[in-house]
Amino acid sequence: MENTKYKILLIEDDKLDQMAFLRMVETENLPYDCTKADSIAQAKQLLQSEEFDIVVSDYSLGDGTAFDILESVKDTPLILVTGAGDEAIALKAWRAGAYDYLRKDIDRHYLKTVPITVENAIKHRKTEQKLRLLSEAVMSTEDSVYITDEHDSIIFVNRAFCQTYGYDEKEIIGEKSALLQNEQNGGSARQLTYHIRKDGTNFPVSLSVSPIKDENGSETAFVAVARDISERVLVEDKIRAINLKLTGGKHPR
Repeated sequence: MENTKYKILLIEDDKLDQMAFLRMVETENLPYDCTKADSIAQAKQLLQSEEFDIVVSDYSLGDGTAFDILESVKDTPLILVTGAGDEAIALKAWRAGAYDYLRKDIDRHYLKTVPITVENAIKHRKTEQKLRLLSEAVMSTEDSVYITDEHDSIIFVNRAFCQTYGYDEKEIIGEKSALLQNEQNGGSARQLTYHIRKDGTNFPVSLSVSPIKDENGSETAFVAVARDISERVLVEDKIRAINLKLTGGKHPR
């Protein structure tokens, strides 16, 4: 199995703390490719020219604080290292976009928690990337997608849904999906599912609904994919009318 190395940017101006961090990486044989930065200015230059998997930064540096690089790290998880008593600062940094924080102690016991914190940050980033990709795929599809909770309340709609049904996202979220449904018999030849647009017009849809289950197998939500088949139905009706005309008004067997 191929070993994955994580590119880590360590922003630390204390030489002893730098050495302790790098010694920990070597001693524990961690799969880290570490790059050091002694200042905020140097860190910003490195972040502009290279990509990193994780940024580990001391809070207070000679030319600024970790807050000064939050914008530069962009989507890269930042782990803040603070001194004792800086929990309020760490919380503020977390709210501003930092992934997590470690409290620095005199004996540097905090270094023991670095590997698990880094691993969790990497997993979190990968999950966010997958969710972002999935969300964009759902938002970009031409079919209307809406998700309801176990109480039939709509909790998500994509762009195609808003265009097809005529609703803004804000006004349809929280509404019952029954608002969209208008089951009509399309005639003796076939049974169609009809939905209702915001303006009250009915249109035929090809509808697929799939449940989302939790770890216990209970249904917690439902994903519905609806495709407007108005044009297809119109073509079928024209073909049917031509066939009736050709057969003298008799339905072909």
